[in-house]
Amino acid sequence: MEFESTGFLPSIRQAADDDTPRLVYADWLDDAGQHDRADFIRIQLALARLPSVDRRRGELARQESHLLEANREVWTAPLRGLATALIFHRGFVEEANVTARTFLAFGEELLRTAPIRQINLLDVGDHLLEVLHSPHLAVLTGLNIYAQHLREPLARAVADSPHLGGLRRLGLARNGIGDGGVERIVGSPTLCMLEELDLGENEIGEVGARLIALSPGFARLRRLELGGNAIGPIGADALAASARLDRLERLGLTGNRLGSHRLNHHAGLKRLLRIGTLNLAENGLNAEGLPLVLAGTRPIGLRELDLTGNELGDRGAATVANAPTLADLRVLRLPANQIGDDGLRALADSPHLGRLGLLDVGNNPVGDEGVRALVESRHLQCLRQLLCPAIGLSFRMRLALHTRYQPEPVSG
Repeated sequence: MEFESTGFLPSIRQAADDDTPRLVYADWLDDAGQHDRADFIRIQLALARLPSVDRRRGELARQESHLLEANREVWTAPLRGLATALIFHRGFVEEANVTARTFLAFGEELLRTAPIRQINLLDVGDHLLEVLHSPHLAVLTGLNIYAQHLREPLARAVADSPHLGGLRRLGLARNGIGDGGVERIVGSPTLCMLEELDLGENEIGEVGARLIALSPGFARLRRLELGGNAIGPIGADALAASARLDRLERLGLTGNRLGSHRLNHHAGLKRLLRIGTLNLAENGLNAEGLPLVLAGTRPIGLRELDLTGNELGDRGAATVANAPTLADLRVLRLPANQIGDDGLRALADSPHLGRLGLLDVGNNPVGDEGVRALVESRHLQCLRQLLCPAIGLSFRMRLALHTRYQPEPVSG
């Protein structure tokens, strides 16, 4: 039986964040003999509520995967020809890829068939203005327009759309909108409810970062992705100092040309550590510049730090190990940093990394001695996942890692 014909969709859409209408529908499905569908809804609702570290997730995820694999074709049949890459969340298709032409022609039918909350628009091209003025956008909480290369006109059309006031998530990555496009977005009167914003790979510089930092309309932002731009230390400093971004939980700054040699006059970057998850991968950071970022005498909130692909070496690893500001860290990623056994020993002896649950030192020139120091560390008592390069380790050490931590050490 098609979902729309049961009459449950309006109540589920109206109370999109409430589990109750979905559970009522699951009970109805059980009464109708559709037990797999009912179980799937209940399992996804349970997974959505459980913390990521809850041990019950593994078994539930296996049941979820089995049910979806066996029934996907039947459950998604009503959406065939309307959308692709359908993603189930909390029991229902809530995210889908849709071409602009299809959305304009069949948007009402699409949204009548499933409680879709996020659309990833494809092949926008000449339909840009028309699709962004479609009233069907008004029911969405997420919109993603990726790699359409529409530059500033895209930002202008998004900013001027009267139907995006309900958006919580907006993704415009890889469109080349530049600082001018950022100015349009931050000035929009309708985008003030955003909680997640992805502007990665958009040719954004210091000016764009400053505009974001100063925008009163972004006070609700919890996640901000700016990877692959060129905001530099000045732009990063503006974000770090912003009082308007005090709700940020995740900030992505991969490949933004921070460069240790450019950090000397930007000691305020240490304020980035108040953000729960921080990605500083591929920024040319080294042992000289890193202390300016990690400076301080006490932790201020950072739980996850990604320093992949920088130039830390053993001295940089020692700087990380000796930083009191990292005492609340749960996840630390250090792949591809030319860290050797001395650096691993420094991490193993750190008095500040005792809360680490995951440590990734893959693609570094390490051997048994350094890895053994991590495994036998009396400080890293909470470590549950240690990712090391397979190359350079003896079979005995690889076996020990697999036995204690699982999965297998990462290659490289």
